[in-house]
Amino acid sequence: MEYTHFVSVAGLVYNDKDEVLLLESPNRGWEYPGGMVEPGETLQDALIREIKEETGADVEITGFIGVCKNIQKDVVNIDFSCKYIGGELATSDESLHVKWVNKDDALNLVTFPLTKKRLENMLTTGETISCFNFKREPFEIVAEGKFTVGR
Repeated sequence: MEYTHFVSVAGLVYNDKDEVLLLESPNRGWEYPGGMVEPGETLQDALIREIKEETGADVEITGFIGVCKNIQKDVVNIDFSCKYIGGELATSDESLHVKWVNKDDALNLVTFPLTKKRLENMLTTGETISCFNFKREPFEIVAEGKFTVGR
């Protein structure tokens, strides 16, 4: 059997005012920054690169939030929390607009079903890690759970 999974990473970036960084994608509307991990690249390097490319922000990864898998396309999405440490916000080919918003506004701005579900998980983290599996077209959660770290 040949395996053909793809991996993406995303980060919920916080600033000192406890606002989160969102970008407006040409394809999916408002979302948090992230993208595909390139061959030979670490998850952490991919996340830092994607955030910088899409928003201009420099970040420090502060935590692991969760993981989800598209069972139709075999894409695994890994979500992290990040702290803004510098850089000037800027748009790119992948971002029409970039801005800081409060958490409630973020939930109202993000409308793409998968992105909204992941954002809800990102904003409700605590002592648990989220794991869910989904079908994208139409969006449907197939299995989901929250797990504690450790044994």
